[in-house]
Amino acid sequence: MRNRLKLLIAALMAVTALVVAAGCGSSGGDGGGGTTAASSSSAAFPVTLKNKFGTAVVPAQPKRIIALSYEEDTLATLGITPIAYAKNEYKADGVFPWLQGKIDLSKSTALDTSGDLNLEQVAALRPDLILATNFYSLADYYDRLSKIAPTVGYTDDAGIATWQENSTIIGKAVGRDADVQKAVAATRKIIQDAKGGLPGLAGRTFSYSFYYEPGGLAVIDDPKTVSVQLYSELGMKLSPAVPANVVDRSLSMEKIDALDADFVLIGFATPALKTEMNANKLFTAIPAVKAGRVLQVDAFTAGAVNNPTILNIPWQLDQLKPTLAKVAASS
Repeated sequence: MRNRLKLLIAALMAVTALVVAAGCGSSGGDGGGGTTAASSSSAAFPVTLKNKFGTAVVPAQPKRIIALSYEEDTLATLGITPIAYAKNEYKADGVFPWLQGKIDLSKSTALDTSGDLNLEQVAALRPDLILATNFYSLADYYDRLSKIAPTVGYTDDAGIATWQENSTIIGKAVGRDADVQKAVAATRKIIQDAKGGLPGLAGRTFSYSFYYEPGGLAVIDDPKTVSVQLYSELGMKLSPAVPANVVDRSLSMEKIDALDADFVLIGFATPALKTEMNANKLFTAIPAVKAGRVLQVDAFTAGAVNNPTILNIPWQLDQLKPTLAKVAASS
């Protein structure tokens, strides 16, 4: 649990820049317990994908896919179920709400990626493709993972690629880029529809922080980080008070009023920390908090926000809309 929390904090505090989605290809795969896509074509293979640590060559349509960093979301849009995926410590039942009705992970292996990755367990699963497009510990394991199966990693650093780029890379790895692009377009439409339904969000400010321990507040201070890409796509902008007061993504509790914005999102590592924060008079005095323009979320939701995917973005919007509606309607 502690290691998973450290990874979440590290991801939240990483300063990242948006990159343009790219890639091409077509065809299909089978998650080894899931379904095989109808539009598969062996002509797409071999597929060669370069990453920061080397080159992955996928020789044929993969049947046994391991997803180490939320790639199951993109696979789900293709009807592919991975044989294994990264366990989320904050969702003990392993049920991701945005995957319900799309794929069933109950027969897939939940891998612990919060500490030392069990490479023997990975090898025993006999994967023919390992997806690690946003796996923060990939530098420590790439050489060994790539000896087990072709390993598709990030091209720059973990946390930099947009959800569109990650989906494109995954689509190419399984030979289904054309189908993935249709799914990307569908999610983009959902975002645009949400934006169109809340025109009052244009130009409104936001702040995003995570309270991970008493006195420990991590705050996104870069408007280009992928964690807040969604809010920019909705027409919002980072509150200028944030970069003016945040130092190395940290904010002292004495300056917590710097979180004030038209929309305030704050995540909590534990329920106890949420209770503590709501007893803090400096926090409750923040104008956005007093006006109900704050959304307080648990660690699971904060993790989803920090790792936007093609499927969890629509789910995120469902969580955000009631508060965003207040923001859009406020003067």
